[in-house]
Amino acid sequence: MPYLSFDVGSSSVKAAVISEDGGLLGFGRSPVPLTHGPDGAHEADPSAWVEAAFRSGRAAVAAARGDSSKGGPEVRAIAVSGNGPTLLAADADGKPIRPALSWMDRRARTEAEEVSRIAGFPIDAGFYLPKALMLYRNLAEVRERVRWFFSCPEYLAFALCGEAVTYLPSPGYEPYIWDDRSIGAVGIPKELFPPFVAPAERIGALSRDSADRLGLAAGVPLVSAFPDFLAAIVGSASVEPGCACDRSGTSEALNICAERPFPGKEILSLPHAISGLWNLSGGVSAAGAALDWLDGILGSGLDARSTNASSSSEMPAASRVSELAQSSSPGSGGLVFLPYLAGERAPLWDPDRRGAFVGMSLEHGRAEIARAACESLAFGLRLAADIARSGGFSLSLVRASGFAARDDFLCALKAEVLGVPVEAPAIADCELVGDAAACALALGDSCGLAESSRALFRARRRFDPESPGAYDEHYGSFKSALAALAPFDADRPKGKTS
Repeated sequence: MPYLSFDVGSSSVKAAVISEDGGLLGFGRSPVPLTHGPDGAHEADPSAWVEAAFRSGRAAVAAARGDSSKGGPEVRAIAVSGNGPTLLAADADGKPIRPALSWMDRRARTEAEEVSRIAGFPIDAGFYLPKALMLYRNLAEVRERVRWFFSCPEYLAFALCGEAVTYLPSPGYEPYIWDDRSIGAVGIPKELFPPFVAPAERIGALSRDSADRLGLAAGVPLVSAFPDFLAAIVGSASVEPGCACDRSGTSEALNICAERPFPGKEILSLPHAISGLWNLSGGVSAAGAALDWLDGILGSGLDARSTNASSSSEMPAASRVSELAQSSSPGSGGLVFLPYLAGERAPLWDPDRRGAFVGMSLEHGRAEIARAACESLAFGLRLAADIARSGGFSLSLVRASGFAARDDFLCALKAEVLGVPVEAPAIADCELVGDAAACALALGDSCGLAESSRALFRARRRFDPESPGAYDEHYGSFKSALAALAPFDADRPKGKTS
């Protein structure tokens, strides 16, 4: 009997019905908007998440049942993951008071400095409590009406079952989400923050209305899951030291499983979903977003060198850029792209970083521009990997997740740049598999999270490096460009759109 998984992404809500042995029985996807405004505003409509979840969930359930006269297998449990740190304020009826602040929204810089002083270590402006503090202090409507501050996946879970909770992957995450001491120090009432629950706990039951809209029976248990990055780590079975999940989407990060935290601040070190292990991460905040942006700049039709130009309009934007990139040679004819279109988190930790093409000439066309963009994502991951390696941490295998996991060119490119094998999973959206692993553990189908993770993961294809060191010189040019433009980013006038 299968599990139903939801994942709320920046651009879509995905749903999947997954069997107990990791097979994909049904899938659905529904787009959601993300708006960008002045001063670095990035906001989403939480109501759109809910409606998209019903559409994608019903599609996944219908696909799993197919034409079976018996109606197909019944879902035994439901879990929700989602992007973070995205935060919203809801009223006593559970309705959003205003748009949610996306994980990309880093306007709460002043509040982050205050929370960092309280915590005793840096808390980024994109994290939960600085955002809650900014809304509570600056918006009277929020202050007067708020009943709950929700993260993204917990809000969808609340909409499905009516129970308000906050996911706590492990106690080590409290300062990065919110804790009693910090809440009290900033003056927000503690009761506005839902109680913590550990992964794989039953938090409620599917309501009658939600069940009707999904085509399910009421009362199916809702199980606590993870923020999306941890769901992808679990779903890719990156649960052994040296194994990493390359989680790609609007953003992209390399998440390396390790036995200890990284000693410096360049790499973000957080407890792993598996007790006793650590997740070391760094990457590119605007990865898929950069390819989508570039596709809009270049136009949706591929140039004459593309072999599939006639079908280009039906392809996702990132796939169109990837296909165009394959018309150019490694190194993009000396063209370098810096993909930092929305500032950067780990390993640069610089909100003022911006993107750039470096070394452009009359010889460069759209194919070279596209390839430089694709290579930049791999270089951004290697930047994080090399810093981790310099600290004595190993990287032996990368498992892809997200849009790039469906793209053989991008998987092969990363294997060459990183110098380690890259595996593409059978179910590309590993967050959905991670949610299923939480369901399996909650229902007693496995004895531990690592066990259910390994049992559900299936690899589609493995990409081994064919020419070790082939990209070293190009990667060196990327780092040189990054260093050369750092003073410009620091001195650039900060206008309303920065």
